Amino acid sequence: MQLSNRLVLTCFAAFAFAGADADLLAQNPAPTSGKVTVSVGDVKVTPPGGAAKALAAGEIVAVGSTIATGAGARAVIVMTPRSAIRVGENSTVVIEEVVEAATPPKVTLDLKDGSLGALLKPGAGAEMDFKIKTPSGIAAARGTFYAVVVENGKGFAQVKEGKVEIIPTNPN
Repeated sequence: MQLSNRLVLTCFAAFAFAGADADLLAQNPAPTSGKVTVSVGDVKVTPPGGAAKALAAGEIVAVGSTIATGAGARAVIVMTPRSAIRVGENSTVVIEEVVEAATPPKVTLDLKDGSLGALLKPGAGAEMDFKIKTPSGIAAARGTFYAVVVENGKGFAQVKEGKVEIIPTNPN
């Protein structure tokens, strides 16, 4: 099994283990950007124009913030009432956009390195504009459960349930 496949499978397994399922989404009210529900190990947030600091469960992460995890670390963040992400170990992700009031609601994340799992409440894939950018392109949700990994500057996506549209950065 390739390293990228192992990372994606690890992301799926740890996301499920962390309890990020439809019940998690139903229990958390709409955040103004993203609410941290799990923070294990060395998880740091750098807000726009600010300095890096430790990130703890219960905190709200502002749009424009960068989340970085160390070895063995992970974080689960509820982005909207219908979506959550799991940031895997040794990962860096920027929360670019969270607009719950838009029609459809929008979430855009930029995965710089590492792994990111996304869980959309069943039926939300068709009702949300949920995208994960990678250096290789964009993985746009058309389903409910998928993971994206950036390894050596290339993006990989694996779908556990539903569909994901892959939009290459450079289609040529």
